[in-house]
Amino acid sequence: MKRSWRAAGPVLLVLALAVTGCDAPDSPTAGGSTATSARPAPSPSPSPSVPPPVVKPKVSKDTLNYFYKIALGAEYGDKVNVVIKWAQPVVTIKVDGSVSGSSRKCLNRVISDFNALTETTDLRITGNPGADIKFHFAPVSRFKKLEPEYVPGNDGFFYVTWRGDHTISSSTVLIRTTGISSSIRCHLIREELTQTMGLMSDSTEHTDSVFYGRYTPAPTKYSALDKRLIKLLYGGAVKPGDGKKEVARAVVVTG
Repeated sequence: MKRSWRAAGPVLLVLALAVTGCDAPDSPTAGGSTATSARPAPSPSPSPSVPPPVVKPKVSKDTLNYFYKIALGAEYGDKVNVVIKWAQPVVTIKVDGSVSGSSRKCLNRVISDFNALTETTDLRITGNPGADIKFHFAPVSRFKKLEPEYVPGNDGFFYVTWRGDHTISSSTVLIRTTGISSSIRCHLIREELTQTMGLMSDSTEHTDSVFYGRYTPAPTKYSALDKRLIKLLYGGAVKPGDGKKEVARAVVVTG
């Protein structure tokens, strides 16, 4: 059987630079006059604001165990056992190469599906060459030139770099344009883009999952379990660098 078009997730540890900003100026206040000369009573001191309680998401044992397999690790590259994810509210995508109408439509649908499941981070296509994700459509013969870390035998591939705090800093995605059907290509688009967001491993447990680790079947939609994983990763409860213990403490596990 042909080797599946699996994604790669090697790591490049990059030191994050701390940037300090200036405090914003105080908001202007409006002045007015009173009709009497009496000194107005002092306003009561405002009560300190109390942050709302954190509501832990409820997840089943099956969902949590699948999350551990898919989100705590990567198929290729350095072995990691903690959550690695993007931290900013918007992750931009720059698309390059020969993109068919069906592929463009598929990519837009994947982005819409992903954004509908997240609370903290959205995907957005941009023309800016400095985008967070470089998304290349190309023949396999060009993959190595586009991404030197490409592992031969893969029809779809991604390469992620992240910082020492386990937040992703950049990513490259490669999608094969020749010799495969539009359906397979659409699956690759969904799988590689989703994996480059931090769900970087595969499994042979669920054939309807986009993370299924064999060449066929090739789902072109998220399964119900896939959706739960995305919601958990980008729902606000799970943080970069969290291991199994931290993730388990961040959720309420149901039956």
